[in-house]
Amino acid sequence: MTNRKQHIAQTALQLFGEKGFEHTPTQLIAKEAGVSEALIFKHFGSKEQLLDFIIKKGYKRIIEQNRGWYEGRAPLEFVHSVIELPYKLVREEPHFWRLQSRLTDSATAQKQHERFLQPVPALLHNAFEKLGYQDPAKETSLLLLLVEALWKIEVNKDDDQVREMLDFIKSKYQAQE
Repeated sequence: MTNRKQHIAQTALQLFGEKGFEHTPTQLIAKEAGVSEALIFKHFGSKEQLLDFIIKKGYKRIIEQNRGWYEGRAPLEFVHSVIELPYKLVREEPHFWRLQSRLTDSATAQKQHERFLQPVPALLHNAFEKLGYQDPAKETSLLLLLVEALWKIEVNKDDDQVREMLDFIKSKYQAQE
């Protein structure tokens, strides 16, 4: 991939995250990236294909950066790492996750998000079983719901509210007697 293509995609990611996909014309992307609008279409074909490229590349990058984060952890450590994951991801890639939070109707975004999280439910269920929770399936669903809500809150706020909530949630999850 050319550096110019990467630069266009990075510029578009920031603008889409800040202004939203619908409110970011390719003309603005070209101006901010210091390229012609024609070059954007040459590299990506359309604004929608540029968005798909950004989403797929973003998830690929995030998966590569976090490969193995869940392997070999004790059950409670794994549960706590799942709680921490959205905070960590948003801190590492704020523009990407801000864009993601705006793309509730994008089939590509939903598909890539599901693919990214695919191994987590079964691993969480297993961890809750090993920790002695009475209903591991419901605990898994509840925790995934909380995590999904927290990354969306984190991406739209810049304060310690999410950090405090993550610590509170971690304190709730312990080995059962």
